[in-house]
Amino acid sequence: MKRSILAGVLASALAPAALHAQSNNSLRDLTLDEALSAARRANRTLTAEKAHLAAAETAVEQAWSALFPVVTAQGKYTHNYKEANLDFGELLGAYALKNGATPPPSVDAVILKQEQLDGQVNLTVPLIAPAAYPALDAVKKSVRSSEANYQSSEATVLTSVAQTFYLAAAADEVVVSRKSNIDVNSATLENAKTRFAAGTVTKVDLDRAELALVRAQQAELDAEYGRQQAYRALATLIQSNTPFAVRAPDLPSATPEEKLDTALKLRPEFRALILTEESSDAQSRAYGWKWSPQLSAFGMAHIGNYAGFTGDKYNWAVGLQLDWTVFDGGTRDAQRHQAAAQAAEAAARAQVLSDSIRDDLENGRRFLVTKQAALQASMRAVSLAQETLDLVRSQYEAGTVTQVDLLQAQDNLVGAREALAQSRFDVAVADLNLRRTSGTFPARP
Repeated sequence: MKRSILAGVLASALAPAALHAQSNNSLRDLTLDEALSAARRANRTLTAEKAHLAAAETAVEQAWSALFPVVTAQGKYTHNYKEANLDFGELLGAYALKNGATPPPSVDAVILKQEQLDGQVNLTVPLIAPAAYPALDAVKKSVRSSEANYQSSEATVLTSVAQTFYLAAAADEVVVSRKSNIDVNSATLENAKTRFAAGTVTKVDLDRAELALVRAQQAELDAEYGRQQAYRALATLIQSNTPFAVRAPDLPSATPEEKLDTALKLRPEFRALILTEESSDAQSRAYGWKWSPQLSAFGMAHIGNYAGFTGDKYNWAVGLQLDWTVFDGGTRDAQRHQAAAQAAEAAARAQVLSDSIRDDLENGRRFLVTKQAALQASMRAVSLAQETLDLVRSQYEAGTVTQVDLLQAQDNLVGAREALAQSRFDVAVADLNLRRTSGTFPARP
């Protein structure tokens, strides 16, 4: 098979898999849809992308935390080197001397407890946080952009799977052609041996026929290696450890006519850029709102195993807190300007991608039409090469043409069949790339 078919699509094969068996009788049939489904489930690149997306989704939880109450609790045990108490009765003894009828109050305040136990709960509730809402909106859109980027990665991987699938199908066709060529050359060699024994041909004709068979056998080995390589690559992409034989779908007979507007809605790359622009714009507004003050409520409750100046073993407090960063050296403005620049960059990149998709759609349609015409030409070439071989063989049997002409006709038929396999591969890949450009491949489950 031509090396151009193998270029590029085998680079993703990083590990060995089960080789394609020689006989298809013991193999399970694998359709393109089954290969794509298997890749969605088990492809290692997509597994890593799913983990990356899951990590990005946690940013929404973090953004919500700025709007939720914060409750902290603390329990503490302290051993102090000694205990200190303040007896207010002794301090007020002078009052008792002036008015003996009224005894001084007995208040014993613990200043320092030797074995001290403390428990405390703090509550902070944001009441007015203007910057938190656009920041939350920015994070949500950023996560949606990450989801679109994951779909883009999935489309890239599945496109590679489909290309390798079509490559394996073409490799099967080439191997069949090479094996058929061996049979033809074997028959030609036997005919040459018979004629040489009868003295109607020379030793040169016999050697030439044998050389053609040797070359055909080597070509079949090369084709088999290419097929094993293609199947190994496909097995790695879909993580399959059981032998299989691909069953390619019918080639498309029509050219899809997707419009640019539809493609822009379906392409995850374009959607990711739009969401990135919106996320950066919301982030810019969030940094702008950081100039405003933030109001929050707080509460505190404390309990211990000692009484303080209040005479109670507990205390609590509630209140309001206003935080306002009046000047920060220009940090907020710098962050706002950076987010605005990122939004402008995403918008510009979206326009570039739109132009690229528009051109790719038109180029893809024309390329598919060209390859479909090439496929028809290849099919006609195979038919003509077969007719030519039959005619030359009859003439060779009649002795009107040389063996060189017969071997050349055989080589032409093999070349025409391999060109037909290449044409089928080209049409399949051209249709695949056009559907990928228009956003209709892969189909969303």
